[in-house]
Amino acid sequence: MGAERHWKLALAEHETAVRAFLAACERVAPGEWQRAPAPGKWSAAAVVLHVCRAYELGRDAAAGGPGMRLQVSPRVAWFSRTMVLPVILATKRFPRGVAAPAEVAPDGAEARLLTQDAAAARLQRVAHQAAQALSHAAAERTAPPISHAHFGSITPHAALRLLSAHTWHHCRGLATI
Repeated sequence: MGAERHWKLALAEHETAVRAFLAACERVAPGEWQRAPAPGKWSAAAVVLHVCRAYELGRDAAAGGPGMRLQVSPRVAWFSRTMVLPVILATKRFPRGVAAPAEVAPDGAEARLLTQDAAAARLQRVAHQAAQALSHAAAERTAPPISHAHFGSITPHAALRLLSAHTWHHCRGLATI
């Protein structure tokens, strides 16, 4: 399959994930927006902020900014990139119990100020920007790989697909709020 077709599929997958996530956000009752579903869990506002931060990091990294700091050894990153990442991309599910990297963890104070409308607008904007930046970085072929905390260096294409899977993952979580 050609690179152009890979990108068209990835972009379509991404658009579908973002639409589903935005629809899930709309279904959260206003009274539940700031309420964490259980102790130690994030509110819907915090979940959306987390997803926005992931897109912002992807966008910025694609433009040459810093990615995530590697939290595992290079050997573990290689193993995760080779064995775990394909499963995540195929199933759109992430392993349980893995904490969000600091770079994308939501700030509680910022989340408390985030309204549903502002969150949806921000998500739509940064998801679009990230998809464009990653696509552009891949087309330039001079962009450095994107650094991920658990997978190490990944291509812009893999980064977009991972962002899509991440969005689906949290879409399912929002559905339970």
